[in-house]
Amino acid sequence: MKNRQKNSALLLCIAIMSSALWGCGQTIVEETAEDVAVVEVANPKIGDLKLSGNFIATINPDESVYVIPKTTGEVLEVMVEAGDVVKEGDVLAVLDDTLAQISMRTAQINLENAQHSYNLSYGEGASTLNDMQSDNNVTQVEDGVNKLQENLVDAMDALERTKGDLKDKENELADLKEEYDFVDDVDEIKDYADTFDKNTPEGAGDYAAAMQRYQAAAAAVAPVEAAISQYKSAIDKCEETIESLQDEIDNTYDTYSQTVTSQNISNGELRDEQKKVSQNGISAARLNIEQLEEQLEAYTITATISGVVEAVNVKTHDFASTGNPAFVISNKDAMVATYYVSEDVRNTLSAGQKITLDKDNKTYDGEVIEIGSAVDASTGLFKIKAAVRGDTSGLLSGTKATVTTDTYHENNAVIIPYDAVYYDGAQAYVYIVEEGRAKKTNITTGLYDIENIVVTEGLASDDLVITTWSAQLREGVEVSVSDPAHAAEDNTQK
Repeated sequence: MKNRQKNSALLLCIAIMSSALWGCGQTIVEETAEDVAVVEVANPKIGDLKLSGNFIATINPDESVYVIPKTTGEVLEVMVEAGDVVKEGDVLAVLDDTLAQISMRTAQINLENAQHSYNLSYGEGASTLNDMQSDNNVTQVEDGVNKLQENLVDAMDALERTKGDLKDKENELADLKEEYDFVDDVDEIKDYADTFDKNTPEGAGDYAAAMQRYQAAAAAVAPVEAAISQYKSAIDKCEETIESLQDEIDNTYDTYSQTVTSQNISNGELRDEQKKVSQNGISAARLNIEQLEEQLEAYTITATISGVVEAVNVKTHDFASTGNPAFVISNKDAMVATYYVSEDVRNTLSAGQKITLDKDNKTYDGEVIEIGSAVDASTGLFKIKAAVRGDTSGLLSGTKATVTTDTYHENNAVIIPYDAVYYDGAQAYVYIVEEGRAKKTNITTGLYDIENIVVTEGLASDDLVITTWSAQLREGVEVSVSDPAHAAEDNTQK
C-alpha cells in the first residue's frame, strides 16, 4: 500500500514540472562552438626536382686488346704472367725462328752475289784496269766462278729440300704427340703408367693399358725423331757447305775481278740495259731481305698497348697461331661502366652527365660518355657507357657495380611538399588559405619524390598552401596559421 502511494506521488510531481515548463513557453537548445583548424602554410617554390636511378653496371677497361701472333711457330719462352704490368713494345713471348733465320741467310747470300756480279762488270776497276790478261785466263776464271755458283745453287736447293723434309717430320711428330697424349717425351707415358697401383686388379689393368700405349708410341716416335735428328744434321752440313762456297766465290771474285772487268771493257759489253738488269737484281734482293726482316720480327710477340696482362693463352712448347689470341692486355687507366636502361630513361640522359659508381663500399666519380641509339638485341634496352675517374686500379674487369645518376627532372617548376596533396579518386587537390578559411583547390601534378611534388596547373606562386593535416580541415573551415610569418600575411587578406 505504501509503495503504491510513493509511485503516485512521483508521477504527480513529474506532471507538475512538465506543465510548468510548457506553460512558460521555453525550449531546450544545445549550443556548439565553430571548429577552427590549426595549420601550417607555405607558398609554392620555383625550383628544380630531380630523381636518381640505380643501375647494375659491368666494369671493363675502355681499351682492351687481343695480342694475336703474326706468324705460326713453337713457343720457346713466355715472358709474362696474368696480372703483370707491361709497357707498349715489351716482349711477351718468343717463337722459334730457325727456318726464318735460314731463309734470311740465303737471301743475304743472294744479295752478296748480286753485288759481286755488279761490281765485277761495272765497278770502278772496269775503268781503271790497264793490265789486261789473256782471253784464256778470263775464260778459265769464268768457268771456275760459274762452277762454284752452280755448286752454291745446288747446296741451297738441297738446304731448302731438307728444311721441307724436316718440317714434314716435325708435323708428323706433333701429330704423334697428340695421338698418344704426351707433351715433350714419349717417356711421359711410362711415367704415367708408374702412377698406378699394380697390386690391385684395376690398377694392374690401367698400368698394362698405359704400357701398351707407351710401347706403341715409342715404336712410332723413334724413327720420326731419328729422321728429325738426321735432317737437322744435314741442314747444318748444307749451311757449312754454302758458307764455304760463298767464301771461295768471294776469294775468286777478289782475285780476278779486274781481269773479268778488263775483258768486258775490251769487248764493249758495258751496255746500259745489262747494267739496269744487274741493278734490278740487287734491288730485288734487298727488298726480299726487308720482307724477311719483318717476318723475323713476327717471331717476337710484343705488347701493343701499355696496361695489365689480363690473360695468357700460350705456354712453352705450345704452337702459337695467327688464329688465336696469345695474350689479352687492358689499359686500366681508363675504366668504363656499361649498363642498360629503358627508352624513357635513355631520353633523360645526356653526354657528360655526372654519375657515381659504388663498388665494395668505395665510391668513384664519372660521367656518361656514350648513349646507345639502338636497342640492344639481347636485353631489349639501350646501352649506356660511363667513364670512371680517379684511381681505378682496384676495379677488376668483368665485375659488377652500382651506377647512380639523375634520370627524370623538372626545371623551373612549381614545387610544394608532397604531404600537402590529397586525392579524390584520381583527382589531386590541396587546401589553400583564402580570407582566413580553407579552400579546396584541384591541381595537376607532375614529377615527385618522397618530400616534394611538382604542380603543373592549379596554383599561383602567391597562394598559401596548407602543408599540415588537421582533423578539422575541410572546405570553408576557419583556419589558424601556426607559422607567425604566414599568420601575419593571412590577417591582411581577411
